[in-house]
Amino acid sequence: MKPIGSKAFSRRVVVFMNPMSSVLSMLPGAAYACLFQALRRLRGAAFMLSIGVVCLCPGMLRAEAVQNVETGIGFGLEYNDNVKEEKNGEGDFITHIKPSLKYEYGADRVSANLSYKGDYQYYTGGTSADDYAHTLDARLSLAMVENLLFLDISENLRPVYRQASRGDVVEYDTRRDQTDQNIFSVSPYFTLHPGERTNIKAGYRFSDIRYAEESAPGEGSTSIVPGWSSGQSAMDSNVKQQHELFANAERDVTELFTLLFGYELLRQESEEQTDFHRHKPYLGGRYEYSDSGSVQVRAGPMLTETDDGEESTSFYYLAGVAQKLGRAVLTFDALRDFTEDPESGRNILRTSYTAGVGFTFDRSSLNASLGYAEYEQTIDAGGTKFWRPGMRYIYELTDRLKANVAVSAELDAGSSSLKSDRYYASTGLNYELSETSWVGITYRFKNVDTEGHDDDFTVNRIMLEWGMTF
Repeated sequence: MKPIGSKAFSRRVVVFMNPMSSVLSMLPGAAYACLFQALRRLRGAAFMLSIGVVCLCPGMLRAEAVQNVETGIGFGLEYNDNVKEEKNGEGDFITHIKPSLKYEYGADRVSANLSYKGDYQYYTGGTSADDYAHTLDARLSLAMVENLLFLDISENLRPVYRQASRGDVVEYDTRRDQTDQNIFSVSPYFTLHPGERTNIKAGYRFSDIRYAEESAPGEGSTSIVPGWSSGQSAMDSNVKQQHELFANAERDVTELFTLLFGYELLRQESEEQTDFHRHKPYLGGRYEYSDSGSVQVRAGPMLTETDDGEESTSFYYLAGVAQKLGRAVLTFDALRDFTEDPESGRNILRTSYTAGVGFTFDRSSLNASLGYAEYEQTIDAGGTKFWRPGMRYIYELTDRLKANVAVSAELDAGSSSLKSDRYYASTGLNYELSETSWVGITYRFKNVDTEGHDDDFTVNRIMLEWGMTF
């Protein structure tokens, strides 16, 4: 995340101020004009805005506040036998330095949460440029008018695959084929309770989405503080701002069934992609059929209108089922919606289904899942349909010693040209030296099998780590 006053944040303020008028023009009245004048003072750092708000509303801090702070540091030595992930690749020793910070603040009308993890990787043999991996989740919630008007601010920085069809990043996968995504959001909204059984939440959300500068595509950031400026390696085509008006309502029809309905209007503006509006009304329900089971469904049409005059309609749905059976928890989730594709800079349509089961025993836990996903084609090569099975098992050998094993796969079920399957496995031991320190050893395996090519490769990694919190 850039420091206050940096060029990247100054640029973010400009793009926030100008496109917002396109949303305000859809609505009459001075309410949104006043909102625009207030939000244009934003300087890109969430906590700068929060400090100003709190100063204007000192009553927010009169109640007794609860604060928790936890910092940590970790060191690791890793050997990777195929750093560049190629056939007959070269190995290297990698030194890891891993700082971390957790902060929680809670008061009557203010709550804040911050979680940061960093990983500086130094390649002893020089087989790759040093890498700096960052994960940040910062959230601030303010009750501007008690039980009526609220303000949420968030900053989220995380690694993502360059191709959205790769799905969520596999835990502890290497940084190849990844980039860093930064999403900054501001959302003023209000809640209404017109009746004992009805709740309404409506408001506005601004989001700024951009990706880190890279020395080369897929190489990750090469600076301690990632930059977010223009350039092909920064995927400037995917720098975009989104303005969203939303209204969501819930109506308790009975003690077990709740009716869900709402409407969302999205305006997206980007530097190189075609700007568009998207309308998404939906209708659904939530049914708690027992104390240990529930089902929820939302569905509706999505109408997209581009500034070039093109129109398209897609169907949206979100469904989930959860059932507890003794020690087991069964889940099923289905989703059809648009998602961001970093490499093409486009919104692409994604359809996914995931079934899972989890078991909790006295000294162990087991989780298994099977997922299937389809993605709209965005590039000439690469898969659009995938099966994703996975399993993870954790066992407490003693009160301080834990063993874990995990396996997963990404099976290409339909590509236009290249068809690549990926297999992952890991196992390790973690020992608690004290309540605040630990040591661990982990082995990780990765195999990529591309049909019709002889450049398949495997990666073997072993790491010894030590960490502590204070």
